[in-house]
Amino acid sequence: MKKHDLRSLGYLNMIIYFAVIVLSNIFVGLLIGYLIYRFTDQQIWMVLLMFLGIISGLYSGIRELLKEVEKHERAEKKAERDRNENNSDNSG
Repeated sequence: MKKHDLRSLGYLNMIIYFAVIVLSNIFVGLLIGYLIYRFTDQQIWMVLLMFLGIISGLYSGIRELLKEVEKHERAEKKAERDRNENNSDNSG
């Protein structure tokens, strides 16, 4: 496999991971809302907890994406620093 294909696969993995985080938070919010609805017969709990699940999912997903971006930037800086060190060692 080409290096480009592996990088694309990594990006696809991040997208799937983001979607799983968001959807699982929404599902948990709906499940808890449904259970409360069953006991109280007030549907507002289901709607309220679904929105909280959406907000929580987006927050968690974006936070994870930002961690991945930071990790990628650190790896790029390290690779550039290593290249610069190798170039200075070879020239001198």
